[in-house]
Amino acid sequence: MIRELVLDTETTGLNYEDGHRLVEIGIVELNNHIQTGNYFHYYLNPERDSDKRAEEIHGLSNSFLRKYKKFEDKAEEFHSFIKDSKLIIHNAQFDLSMLNNAFKRLGMKQISKDQAICTLEMAKKKFPGSKNNLNALCRRFNISLESREKHGALTDCKLLLEVYIELLGGKQEKLSLMVKQNEDSNLENFTMLNYEKNLVEVSHEEEIQHQLMLKKISNPIWSK
Repeated sequence: MIRELVLDTETTGLNYEDGHRLVEIGIVELNNHIQTGNYFHYYLNPERDSDKRAEEIHGLSNSFLRKYKKFEDKAEEFHSFIKDSKLIIHNAQFDLSMLNNAFKRLGMKQISKDQAICTLEMAKKKFPGSKNNLNALCRRFNISLESREKHGALTDCKLLLEVYIELLGGKQEKLSLMVKQNEDSNLENFTMLNYEKNLVEVSHEEEIQHQLMLKKISNPIWSK
């Protein structure tokens, strides 16, 4: 079972070197690319005001954030949640720089770049020369943006999850074939233990139309 975590952050601004900090962290857990229902989500008191532009983007006012705990109060829980799982991040360089600066201030272990999968880099390779921000990718893959009035870490994680699956090749119907060898058979003979299939009900009229269509086919291969 492969555990992956789709992660997104919101911040007071764009550059940690200017003292900007995290105001929100969202994580959605996946097992084998399927959402488990487990998540990690917290608003954070950054102990400073957000830039005007940043506040316009995420919609989290300074007065709203002051009532929440600081990053240092959630850092251990965050580390425990992510463990060594792969982190799926859009523009991983930015989020990791903000997170690792926060860990550095606390003298804690930082997140390795090798732990992250950057969906922005995936998109650039797949669609060179195109807009590859989250909104553009959602529109490309016909993913609804109705829930994204503002940038929110958990909302963006759920959108990014869908984008990530599409970048991997898209949703496919599952066919689970589990086989084992019969005790009294050779290696070429197997027994199917389990499979999933979709059944479609056919009306009597459709059966008649199908038989009429078959009669019109000359020299069908199934008659040979």
